[in-house]
Amino acid sequence: MRKSEPRKCEQCGKEFHPKGGRFKTNKWCSKQCWYASHRVYTKCLTCGKEFYYLKKRIVRKYCSRKCYGGNQIHPSNFRGEKHTTGKGYVDIYVPDHPYVKDHPYKRVPEHRLVMEKKLGRYLYPWELVHHKDTIKSHNDPDNLELWVRNHPNGSRVDEIYTEEISTLRAENTQLRTRLTQLESELEMRVN
Repeated sequence: MRKSEPRKCEQCGKEFHPKGGRFKTNKWCSKQCWYASHRVYTKCLTCGKEFYYLKKRIVRKYCSRKCYGGNQIHPSNFRGEKHTTGKGYVDIYVPDHPYVKDHPYKRVPEHRLVMEKKLGRYLYPWELVHHKDTIKSHNDPDNLELWVRNHPNGSRVDEIYTEEISTLRAENTQLRTRLTQLESELEMRVN
């Protein structure tokens, strides 16, 4: 078996013998040198972080999808304010909502927005909005009810908290009467 002529690696300059087979015109001594020679280093247009991509791929200007989405007014697939998901829910573009601060598409499910408007506050992550008639695009306030995610399928808020609310009200009444008694005792000691 005849040995091939030694060559110099185009990346590191080390002398090597190319292996036979399909790639007889090797220019690099190893896969690491091949990858290093095909890397293009550039800076992200959004955050300024340096990153690299391979030459044979599409030219990249952003280091991540988050930076790519954050640099645009609307995402590349933006089709308007409302969007129906594959599961049948309606999402609305709301870029300043705290729920979507890290999401690239800045969309919030419409049923959550309707429930937030009805309650006058943002929903917590453990709160679910249930459609009574099971039609996911029917987001009328009368058709929606608030659930809590404490079981796999969730439970209605009123069923879970009814007992707890009555217990807390009784405790609150007891504490207020005790506080009034202590205030009157304190006034008697001061006078």
